Amino acid sequence: MSIVTISRGVCSGGTELAELLSERLGWKALRHDDVSAAAAAAYSVSEQELTRGLHMPATFYERFTHRKTRYLLATQATIADLLSDGNGVYHGLAGQFLFRDVRHAFKVRIVAPFAVRIDNAMHRMGLSRDEAARHIKASDEQRLLWGRQIFDDDVNNPDLYDLVVNLEQVSLEAAAKLIAEIVQEKQAETGESSLREFKDFALKKKIQAELLFNSSFPSEAEAVAVRGGEVYLGCRSADPNRDKVVEFVGKIPGATTIHTDHYTMSAAEVILHPESALSSRDTTARDIMLAIDRYPNCDVNCTIREGMVALTASAVRLEDDHFVPPRYILVHDEQDRLVGVVSRRELLKGLIPHLKEDREAAAHIQDLLPFGGKTPSELFIQWTSLFSAAALDASSTSLGGVMVPVRGTVKVDDSLSSVVSSMLFHNVDLAAVLDGSRVVGVILMTNIFDIVAQFVIEHGVQTEKGQSND
Repeated sequence: MSIVTISRGVCSGGTELAELLSERLGWKALRHDDVSAAAAAAYSVSEQELTRGLHMPATFYERFTHRKTRYLLATQATIADLLSDGNGVYHGLAGQFLFRDVRHAFKVRIVAPFAVRIDNAMHRMGLSRDEAARHIKASDEQRLLWGRQIFDDDVNNPDLYDLVVNLEQVSLEAAAKLIAEIVQEKQAETGESSLREFKDFALKKKIQAELLFNSSFPSEAEAVAVRGGEVYLGCRSADPNRDKVVEFVGKIPGATTIHTDHYTMSAAEVILHPESALSSRDTTARDIMLAIDRYPNCDVNCTIREGMVALTASAVRLEDDHFVPPRYILVHDEQDRLVGVVSRRELLKGLIPHLKEDREAAAHIQDLLPFGGKTPSELFIQWTSLFSAAALDASSTSLGGVMVPVRGTVKVDDSLSSVVSSMLFHNVDLAAVLDGSRVVGVILMTNIFDIVAQFVIEHGVQTEKGQSND
């Protein structure tokens, strides 16, 4: 497996050679037009702009803004994508430069006598002999200037090529046969190692192009590296966009494992719910918590009635702009310290006088419901008692009398692993996040469950299919 690039001067027979070689090897042949159309679609660059950018020497503005290097990157990424199996013949512009350091590419230079090129130009373009000669000279000069400006090299430099073929003494058919034999021999020598290097090259260019053209982090494209199929990003721990860059790269096909200076993850772990702050990456409680002002909370001296108002009139807005009803009220003291939580169950208990008097029975009521037999008379609740004057009187008592102790609190810098472990161990659906002794936010089991469920639902079928194909 290999990619053959064919470089030539205008009207030197490169297209004909590419077609012969493609037929002999059974590989796809790519023209520049094929590549520019695909690159334009993938990276929102017009075909005209891309073609001009690769054919014409850079203007002062283009040199200043590095627009030429952008065009080249888009072309590299597109060719690598179109030839993803590692086989093909590219006979467009700049193949010798696009794959300069790629061992998997076999770079060929075709030269032909000036008189032959003139005859070709006259036949193809309908030019007179003088017009054809001027056209070829101008094109050669333009390409020399282009190579020096963009690549700081001479397109005629033989060191750029693995093989230079002079068609004055060799026919196109003989050249195609020679190149095919050399490539097949090269395949036997380099094998999978060469293909692996090419796939690393292709993935790197794909990621760089996506970052440069399709992301909000174009500066990160320069620091991308790929080795052995694993992606290394240059963004540092202090970079505020680091996690967003990782999430963006993780969605690019082929990026299976991603490294930064701070952590390593698989692509499936990168981001499973793009609209939320939750990720399967082991981030901290601070990264995913809801700020305390987004969750209902009351002073310990608030009444049961005020607690009911807080629960019924509140809605929690999640990161994806969805609203969910709160299940608890956080209860804090005058020093803003979390001292307890109250659910609807505790509020209802607080309206029953004889349950208030017997705190132990109240704590065990959920274990006795549903009543699978005779109900203890002292715990029997009359439905009408919840609408009595006694219940109204009880609603004016403080939340401090019905709140339950806080279980499963976490610190702002605790990892998600610690958060989930604590919530499951303490059997709670809400974890208060503390900064010192002050509650600063909450983490909801609803959010954690949704992100895990999405992973299982979306990837579980794929896993089953993969197993069935083994």
